[in-house]
Amino acid sequence: MDTKLSCLIQGMIGIIFGLLALLVPEITLVTFYALFWVLLAVGIAGFLLLAITSKSDDSMFWFTLSAIFLAIGVASFFAHDIFANIFVLLIAGVAVYSGFSDITLALTHPKTKFILIPGMFIGGGALLGVLIYYFPSVSKYLLLTVLGTFALVFGLFSILLGWYMQEEIARPMADTPLKHIWRKTNEK
Repeated sequence: MDTKLSCLIQGMIGIIFGLLALLVPEITLVTFYALFWVLLAVGIAGFLLLAITSKSDDSMFWFTLSAIFLAIGVASFFAHDIFANIFVLLIAGVAVYSGFSDITLALTHPKTKFILIPGMFIGGGALLGVLIYYFPSVSKYLLLTVLGTFALVFGLFSILLGWYMQEEIARPMADTPLKHIWRKTNEK
């Protein structure tokens, strides 16, 4: 997948997650808790399958991992809000990695780094401040509000970066003749 399409897709996912986290936080937490259980069940079943089909030396390792996942599942019955928030934080870690890749992409293009990087953080902080000031009820789900706000803003900037990359990449290739590129790469 090329860079501009990747930025556009990551931006759309960030906007969708940000809007869901800000507009319906209860449903978003319940959905993440259900997704946590689906992934936990798939993990337990996969580890048990690996334990049954592996050699005797590796079998105990896979059984131990499935037992750990089962213990996590049992513990999540007693503190499901904590586990839902932990899973949201794991998803946020993936989003931070995506935002970091967008920042490093912006750093490779000098025209964008002075606008996009400060704009992302200032825009996210300003939107978060406005939301908390004008809608104090969002502080009930503060973690989800912070993550949703920055996911929304970073998603918008990721789309802008993808749109900008599309124009910037197409222009230099059209201006450079092919013979000139061939000569520079073969000269020593």
